[in-house]
Amino acid sequence: MLERLRWKFVLIIMALLSAVLGAALTVQTVSAVRQYQEETERMLHWVLQQGESVLDPLRPPVGGGWVQDEGSHTAIPAFCAVVDGSGRVVLALTYNASLPEDALAQAVEAALASGTDSGRLREQDLRFLIRSRGGWLELAFADLTWEQAAVRRQAVTALLVLATALAGFFVVSCLLSHWLVRPVEESWQRQRQFVADASHELKTPLTVLLADVDILLDHPDDPIRTQRQWVEHIRSEGQRMNGLVQDLLFLARGDAAGKERPKGDADLSEICESCVMSFEPVAFEAGLALESDIAPGVTVTGNEEELRRLTVILLDNACKYCVPGGTVTVTLDTRERTTLTVHDTGGPIPAEAQPHLFERFYRADAARSRDQGGCGLGLSIAAAIVERHRGKIAVHSAQGEGTAFTVTF
Repeated sequence: MLERLRWKFVLIIMALLSAVLGAALTVQTVSAVRQYQEETERMLHWVLQQGESVLDPLRPPVGGGWVQDEGSHTAIPAFCAVVDGSGRVVLALTYNASLPEDALAQAVEAALASGTDSGRLREQDLRFLIRSRGGWLELAFADLTWEQAAVRRQAVTALLVLATALAGFFVVSCLLSHWLVRPVEESWQRQRQFVADASHELKTPLTVLLADVDILLDHPDDPIRTQRQWVEHIRSEGQRMNGLVQDLLFLARGDAAGKERPKGDADLSEICESCVMSFEPVAFEAGLALESDIAPGVTVTGNEEELRRLTVILLDNACKYCVPGGTVTVTLDTRERTTLTVHDTGGPIPAEAQPHLFERFYRADAARSRDQGGCGLGLSIAAAIVERHRGKIAVHSAQGEGTAFTVTF
């Protein structure tokens, strides 16, 4: 599908560029052809003017038509003929041309037979112009060979320019298609991976649920108190599935909302303090020290529930992975920008895993995360909340320094 999308993009770009460039070259070629025609017409008028200077006063020789060569005054071969009332050529002037009398007679006959004052003689490759002066007809002719050759050169040049440009555009379009389709490809791969991971996460509790239900059905006469453990398993896995589905719905709603920023003001200081208080029993049970340094009166623009969930995710993550006897510290300050930091003194996160921590369903330690009830969506939800609030989230973890998640608003 992505390959078809890429080639579709290339074809669209090529079609648009071909249409624009082709139209531009067509206009240029038509304009050039028109200029060639105007040059030939100017030549015809010049020939008639030259004829006036020679034929004024007009004294045609006696004894029939003859040709007088005036030399090479122009690069365009041309000639002028004077015809009397009976249609007989009485005088001819040539310019940069050698013309037999029979060819001159045929040209004059064809021009007179056309019934127009100007036009083109296709058989002779001539353009003509007729003007009446007194009792005479002056006919100017210009050779079209040069004009046709110029038109051919112009057309060939336009085609070469078009072909060269299209070849270049094709290469550039292919490169651009790879660059433009890459985000779509990455999004498609993430979506496929997301569906596969979600299916895997849902499959485990469903398997447990079905197994527990089969056990209950195998002992239909046993009282509920003897089957309590299986019922509790069902309840536990059902809660896990419910939490997973809620997380997936949250991410889906965030994707649908796009980059729309939540409105309203939230007291971030109060949110952090209440979350720290709620996690004090959790830290005590885990043998951890929970400390906080929260600046008072810090407010940010955003959704209070989402910011509370963000803080809970970071605290829960810190408490899960901090070693017994360690310390979890929550810091909120506004020295430069509003910054929330949750630090724990647990073991370091591998450097190769840190760039992937905010990806959906990613676990740096999959077995440990599963034992602690995680499914790899917590930090991705945290990153989505931070992104919606126009903030940035980062992680720093090293041996002897512990792990710190920092959110900057």
